Amino acid sequence: MVKETLRFANERKTFNRFICIYILISLVGMYFTPLFDEDEGFFAEASRQMLATGDFITINVNGEQRYDKPALFFWFTALSLKIFGINELAARLPSFVFFLFTLVLFFGFTKKYFSEKNAILVATTAIGIVQFQVLARAAVSDNLLNLLVAGALIGFYKYQETSQIKTLFWIYTFAGLGFLTKGPIAFVIIFGVILLFLLLTKNLKLLLKILHPLLVAWAFIIPFPWFYMAYQKSGDFLFSDFIIKHNFGRFSQTMESHGGHIWYYLPVLLLSFLPFSHLLFFAFKDMKFDKKNLFLLIWFLFPFVLFSFSKTQLPHYISIGYMPLIVLMGQMKNLKITPVFFQIIILLGLFLAAPIFIKNIRIDDIFVTTMLASSSTIFDKYYFGTITMLSISAIGIFRFSKEKMFPLVLIYFMATTLFIYKFATLQQGFVKETGLKLRKNNETVFMKDHYNPSLSFYAQKVFTIKATLQKGDKTFQKNTLLETKNGYLITEIE
Repeated sequence: MVKETLRFANERKTFNRFICIYILISLVGMYFTPLFDEDEGFFAEASRQMLATGDFITINVNGEQRYDKPALFFWFTALSLKIFGINELAARLPSFVFFLFTLVLFFGFTKKYFSEKNAILVATTAIGIVQFQVLARAAVSDNLLNLLVAGALIGFYKYQETSQIKTLFWIYTFAGLGFLTKGPIAFVIIFGVILLFLLLTKNLKLLLKILHPLLVAWAFIIPFPWFYMAYQKSGDFLFSDFIIKHNFGRFSQTMESHGGHIWYYLPVLLLSFLPFSHLLFFAFKDMKFDKKNLFLLIWFLFPFVLFSFSKTQLPHYISIGYMPLIVLMGQMKNLKITPVFFQIIILLGLFLAAPIFIKNIRIDDIFVTTMLASSSTIFDKYYFGTITMLSISAIGIFRFSKEKMFPLVLIYFMATTLFIYKFATLQQGFVKETGLKLRKNNETVFMKDHYNPSLSFYAQKVFTIKATLQKGDKTFQKNTLLETKNGYLITEIE
């Protein structure tokens, strides 16, 4: 690797401080940023409902059973809410901790099979890319699934070297917990990667050893009690909603307008890896094509190809393969700080330009128009001043100390955290404000649909979903009147 890369990647004490500051910035951001609807609000409110009702089997939001995902992540979130209170940080903390554990797993894997220098590069890249700047701090179940898949596949790589039965036990344990987190996709990815790797390395004899009947049964036993008890409470709806709709349905048909094309994830990959996107073009140039790199490559490509053929596509679906790709990228011998700096400057420029652009945008959707109308009060002079000062600081660091990657990336962390906070306030600030007001009174409000579960989280009460409203009913809904703010209002049916 070039001189400047060697210098910052060998500073272990500086790296440790860098990680601590990153964690601090993340915690502050998670505490102050309102929950995004619908996904964060759904996980947070369903977990709050478990605490409120004492029913840790049924997944329920505003009186509506929803089995988008199994229960494991909700249990962790409910525990966090119990310990730290009903707030955004408590709702997001489990997901962030799972991301950090994943980071530790890959740091250890990279240090063992490559070097500590490579491990530092991998960790710095992983926490820096845009995808994980957002996903790592979001109250969603993806980070738990990513951790469990990583535990299983790293365990498999260790097992094919040592053949220790306890390692094989943990592979199936992680697989079973993965099923309890997001369903059969955990099995598909874990055993799909393993099977493809064994086929390409012509080692199918090992497959017979791995397919231990008792351990296969163990992987299904882990999620079985929850599925059985949920079926007792919900009947066939559990399987129609979870298996048919949210598993097979997402692959076979476009849901909630989240459709795409077979090439959809190519631009997603480039954008997700900012400010390290340039490494994607050179990741394989200096890579030694050995067994461990083949394993990492399969681990990345399997979900990438799988979800490219899915009829429902969202950017974070392929994040489960990002960490092994980052390990491949971390082996480069020509990593330079200059391209990273220019991508950070582009992102900071976007943080400055985006509020100006959205303030002047004109579209036919009145809901979006009314929400964006308040952007100038959210993205105020203090926001622009802070982003400008961070941009000047980044330029100064690069100009006078080009070897200092860590402070440059930390400046980008702070700017990203501020932008996400302001954007969430623009989109969700009125929802949070309304929910906190409703917490203090006994006003009966109905919801027309399930798309704003965070209102219930902030109000700490159930707002029944009522598709057909009657005269006198009050409902929280998208705004169709230009004179009200933030795109939402409570209205009474006349």
